[in-house]
Amino acid sequence: MISNSVLAQWGLSGPQTKLGNGLINDTFCVDNRFVLQRINKHVFADPKRLITNFKKVYEHVLDLVPRPLPTVGGEDCFADSDGEIWRCSEYYPSRNFQSLPDEMVYTAGQAFGLFLFRLRDCTVPLEPAIPNFHEFQYYLKELEQVWPHHREKIDRSLLEQCREIVNQRPLTVQRQIIHGDCKVNNLLFDVTRNKVLRIVDTDTLMWGYPVWDFGDLVRSVAMNNENDDQLKNRLNSVCAGFFEQFPIATGEAACYAFAPILMSMMLGVRFLTDHILGNQYFKVKRVGENMERAREQFELAERFNSIQEELLTTISERSE
Repeated sequence: MISNSVLAQWGLSGPQTKLGNGLINDTFCVDNRFVLQRINKHVFADPKRLITNFKKVYEHVLDLVPRPLPTVGGEDCFADSDGEIWRCSEYYPSRNFQSLPDEMVYTAGQAFGLFLFRLRDCTVPLEPAIPNFHEFQYYLKELEQVWPHHREKIDRSLLEQCREIVNQRPLTVQRQIIHGDCKVNNLLFDVTRNKVLRIVDTDTLMWGYPVWDFGDLVRSVAMNNENDDQLKNRLNSVCAGFFEQFPIATGEAACYAFAPILMSMMLGVRFLTDHILGNQYFKVKRVGENMERAREQFELAERFNSIQEELLTTISERSE
């Protein structure tokens, strides 16, 4: 749990509970009023950079994200005796889901669409939290380097499929500041209503393409949906909410329709590479879990590919 020396930096006491199922940082609720989080310094080489980036965009999204709380000395974070960086924010009694109920999908789309819209004209410079993040070509090269050390039986045509994905469709949309980790489990919902209270996990705030955020959102909405009709209904709902808040031009629709395939394949490559390297990035509870995650993402990419034209039609109907 949290040491007294860390708690003292914010003058905190009271019961502590672990929050969420995050694969990167360690997050705790203290006294049912505060959130203390230890930033994973193995994933984020310069944790203080995340806090600086967040401060630069905070005024644009302050009502959409948790309110950060300074230490008693007025600092944004605290480094403990082990060099671990801690930060604190307000706690919001809420519900959080790994897989959203159908009736919340539209609201999730609205929340992330509004977040991106608020940052569309924000021009502040940001430092990269993770070098080459969301650069599929980089991840593919990394996988190709470690592949010879992989002993499990996987169809080698996967590499060719990934190369095709990398070169299939150029990104012709405008770059802007994005969330970088647009998953449904990064939304805090009101305890009784289908209303998003806050968007969390802004560590990967970065300059990039909004299609990346959209693709990641759609990917996370589609997880664990076996029924094709249910999946299509959910995709219609998330698109309706997202593009209501974040309008796009008709000529951009194809990029957005392709994005879920791109992001699923990219994450699959990252899971597979991390599995081969011994789970250095994503936390696992058992041996082979990252391999299972990789297979799940590759299968999801195939599923998105099979409905890409339908998704394109859905998005085109909501573009300007």
